Amino acid sequence: MITLEQANAVAAAALTKARKLKLPPIGVAVLDNGGHLKIFLAEDGLNFLRVKVCHAKAWGALGLGVDSDKIAERYESGGPNPGFINALNAMSGGNVVPLRGGVLLYDDQQQLIGAVGVSGALPEQDEACARAGKDAL
Repeated sequence: MITLEQANAVAAAALTKARKLKLPPIGVAVLDNGGHLKIFLAEDGLNFLRVKVCHAKAWGALGLGVDSDKIAERYESGGPNPGFINALNAMSGGNVVPLRGGVLLYDDQQQLIGAVGVSGALPEQDEACARAGKDAL
């Protein structure tokens, strides 16, 4: 499971990346491998709904076992079962957001320890920040 120290490092790296890219205010949610919120950081001026989007990107990635870019690709392409993502979202109370910005986190032994979700900018930019967070591990 991700430690508080690791979660802080992930969130800090994501925020640092956002500032380097001069993005609008972002939020960062780091969840443990059970889908529980470990830490959430919001930059000043972040829209209140982004809080839920950050969490849902990370939660959906954990729940499906893939980074949210794969969920977004499946949703956008229609896939073999176009209603799958909509059904998941309905079953989870809106906790699956098919947008880039949710990234799985692994320890040194490649064990899943959590996920990070970022929201506030364009999906590609959110993902870049989330990956910067992952790289901080």
